[in-house]
Amino acid sequence: MDRETKKFWRQQRRQMLQRDRRAGGGWHHGSPITITLIGLMVLGWLVEAFLPNALMQIAILPGGRLMGILLSTILPSGFLGLLFSGLFVWIVGSAVESIAKPAVYLLVFFGGGIVGGLVTNFVGASTGAGFAAFGLAGAYVYAMSRINQRGAMQWALVLLLMNALLSGFQAGLLAGEAGAFVAGLSLAAVTEIGSR
Repeated sequence: MDRETKKFWRQQRRQMLQRDRRAGGGWHHGSPITITLIGLMVLGWLVEAFLPNALMQIAILPGGRLMGILLSTILPSGFLGLLFSGLFVWIVGSAVESIAKPAVYLLVFFGGGIVGGLVTNFVGASTGAGFAAFGLAGAYVYAMSRINQRGAMQWALVLLLMNALLSGFQAGLLAGEAGAFVAGLSLAAVTEIGSR
């Protein structure tokens, strides 16, 4: 990230912390929604790890496939997935939360996750997890592009390469990640994220 981009994000973070202090917020680091979403991901991991039959039961219910796609936004698919997705949501989500209205932030998170799940389901792969983080990444790249298009493009390429390697080049996962990323980018553009 270049100097201008770093300066922008530091300024956004500072403004968010000042708003939290004025409002008397008790949340540390000024990212209450991000912390809550990571908590939901931990809860999702606990369900995956200790109640996998409950998830299978949901799949056979009427509308279960749709419910599975919705739940996949918070199911990290294993402990390693939880670590990577949680860290990614913490880093990128905190930055996006500092410039987005709460409703827009949640729309990007869940919208990206749902689109990623739908795309993965459409290509015939099992619905993965962590797609919501890619929606946030799309919003982050959109916000960066408003400051520095070259830096945003570099960040997007690094993200793409890193996730291609981590996914083992599985076409279904890559399609879901790309779908979530594009959904997050599109939602950020439509809602003009950062123009608070």
